[in-house]
Amino acid sequence: MEPFFSIVVPLLNEGPCIEGLVRSLLELDYPDDRYEIIMADGGSTDRTLEILEGVDTQRRIRVLKNPGRTAPAALNVAIAEAKGEIVTRVDAHSRVAPDYLRRIVAVMEETGESVVGGPVLMEADTPFRRALVEALVSPIGVGSVPYRTLRERKHVETIQTGSFRREVLERVGPFDESLAVVEDLDMNTRIRKAGYRLLLDPSIRFWYFPRPSLRALWKQIFTVGRVKAWILGKHPEIFKLKYVLPSVFVVTMAGSVAALLAGATGVTLAGVLGSIVLGGYVLALAGFAVSRAPRLGAGAFRLLGILPTLHVGYGLGFLVGALELPGRLRSKRSP
Repeated sequence: MEPFFSIVVPLLNEGPCIEGLVRSLLELDYPDDRYEIIMADGGSTDRTLEILEGVDTQRRIRVLKNPGRTAPAALNVAIAEAKGEIVTRVDAHSRVAPDYLRRIVAVMEETGESVVGGPVLMEADTPFRRALVEALVSPIGVGSVPYRTLRERKHVETIQTGSFRREVLERVGPFDESLAVVEDLDMNTRIRKAGYRLLLDPSIRFWYFPRPSLRALWKQIFTVGRVKAWILGKHPEIFKLKYVLPSVFVVTMAGSVAALLAGATGVTLAGVLGSIVLGGYVLALAGFAVSRAPRLGAGAFRLLGILPTLHVGYGLGFLVGALELPGRLRSKRSP
């Protein structure tokens, strides 16, 4: 008999994506009586719940309240009610392939692994998202990562949305609700510390919708940088140079601008160096945009706004998080 699945989904104002997600979950080629869908809503104020009810005419989806509002809080609420032998986390900004659950079972049985997932296949359904995807999969963005670019089965350090045998979650404990985002990195690190391996397999397919605008992208990437600094405070052993390079960039750019302003009335060495740094960055942006013009056309010029948003947003967020880290560590040590 097929193992029983619990699909858990955090919700908060997911109106633009919820219909596609719900249809993909209800139309899986897996026996209806062998999986449940649990969504935890953080108080959506748009049409998310109305659209969900309109699509789920058979009321197969359980919607729970999430007082904590964040994704990790929602996951804890849903997992506490889950009955599955395997718990699968699915993002609301996504849709899954019809064979999603079958491939999870097959990969677990073939490999004996208890934690598996698929690489992120990003939906580029608008000109902005097409340009954003080009930035996200390139090292010039905020550093390409295996769960976005890997196209072969491989053990990795983190998975964006994973599937876990229940005993894994029981052993490592709940998601950290003090993390507004990037809770998957913290959970995956704890899972690896507990002795499990994370397996990425491209036959497990799902599609993710990146942020739709510069404003939404800034809010997301700033928060990611901020929380990433907090996670490094918890798990310093996962430090990588790429985590701090955007912050080095922000400090360097700020110093270059200050040098230019200080030398506005005359030529100074600091001003010349500042001009070289800023000019080099602008040329690098322009060069990358031009290199993507054959695929994006005129939309490649959106990269001139997207890349600085990624660099400055993440770098500034990480600096803020690093400044907050001593206070967080003190509060955790307090009785």
